[in-house]
Amino acid sequence: MEMNGPLIELEGVSKYYTLWESPSARIKAPLLRHVASLPFIPERLSFKFRNRADQLGKPFYALQDISLHVNRGESLGIIGRNGSGKSTLLQILAGTLTSTSGSSFVNGRIAALLELGSGFDPEFTGRENVFMLGALFGLSPKEIESRFDEVAEFAEIGEFIGRPVKTYSSGMMIRLAFATQTLVEPEIFIVDEALSVGDIFFQAKCIRFFRERREKGMTLLLVSHDLVTIKALCDRTLVLQNGRAKFLGKSSRAVSLYHEINQETLPSSSAYNPLTPATSENGISLPDGAVPRNWSGGDEIGTREAEFVYCNVLDAEGKTRTDFVVGEAISLYLYLQARETVTGMYLGLQIVDRHQRVVYGISSRQIEQVVKDLEPNRIYRCAVWLDGRLGEGEYLVDVAIGLGDRGDGAPSHQLHRVGGITAIRIGKPGLQAPFFGAADLRARVAWD
Repeated sequence: MEMNGPLIELEGVSKYYTLWESPSARIKAPLLRHVASLPFIPERLSFKFRNRADQLGKPFYALQDISLHVNRGESLGIIGRNGSGKSTLLQILAGTLTSTSGSSFVNGRIAALLELGSGFDPEFTGRENVFMLGALFGLSPKEIESRFDEVAEFAEIGEFIGRPVKTYSSGMMIRLAFATQTLVEPEIFIVDEALSVGDIFFQAKCIRFFRERREKGMTLLLVSHDLVTIKALCDRTLVLQNGRAKFLGKSSRAVSLYHEINQETLPSSSAYNPLTPATSENGISLPDGAVPRNWSGGDEIGTREAEFVYCNVLDAEGKTRTDFVVGEAISLYLYLQARETVTGMYLGLQIVDRHQRVVYGISSRQIEQVVKDLEPNRIYRCAVWLDGRLGEGEYLVDVAIGLGDRGDGAPSHQLHRVGGITAIRIGKPGLQAPFFGAADLRARVAWD
């Protein structure tokens, strides 16, 4: 088998269930269809019986026409609201559910965490469950025994390994379940929200496990509502909505689209025409020689009643550049224009590293700054000054304007969001940087 060949191939996969009118309808429908098929039944009655049988049960599509290919060593995220079909898709891939139509091909040893405690006998101890599941994976008692200490160390549940699983907390349950799956050294690891019940230390351990095994060719399928983890771990992400695939591609774009399709008002950006920046009556205009929308490859969403039209990055002397050294001041100038009067708007900004981890972010609400109302056909400029106390590396800047409060400082309705509106590179200030990591917290140390 080729190292880069697809381990998973789905073509037009659908899964539907029949929603019955009543419990007795399950029996009535096939009886009516049988009677309708009898040769001595008049066509008029036959049609009536078939029509009534169809009315007794309506199909509900949990998945509809899903196609995707996943290669060896790739990581695929799957996101969507509850009921969008995520768990159904994973169960089909794991072989615990059969699709109604379409074809599915999975070529590789699978480990799956689809449901908390699935596969465990609550009366058995943790140790007994490890041996039972190991045997189901085809491992001999000797092989399991030789790796049992490794599993117990990974689970970190101490003496509870010898107690019945029914006495475990949800966190202990998932620790043991995850640790047990490592026995099989899977080629495909399927995880459905399992990490959400673990503490931060266990989550970090699992993420290290994913990365180490992916370097050896393991394929990861991850369902999670933790969108930061999805962007950090997954090469591509599938967005599901009402059982259908809305997007399959770059994870940062998938997360942006997920926010877009689930915001308060459905966006109109698909029918969007760029604004032509106008010279403002208050004297603000784009810099001389500026090219509107001077970013490329940014992930954009929003209804665009107002939008960004230009972005400029300057140093302390007012020179345009994107390469800085640790600690240098950075000025970000954002130019905006509205199509109509916009009131009560929020501005947001975040800086992400190359692993899509947010290293810094603010919103105008968090810094208690009121954004002025925007009038149509005028250009507004917003200046953001940063100390630049970032670690060495490359960073992307995401900016957004929106309305309403989602509850975490971010707007519930996106007017315009540009992911990766500009890149910033931070280099060494000399022979040695004054710190390591993502940000300079200006540590002070005292000895007594």
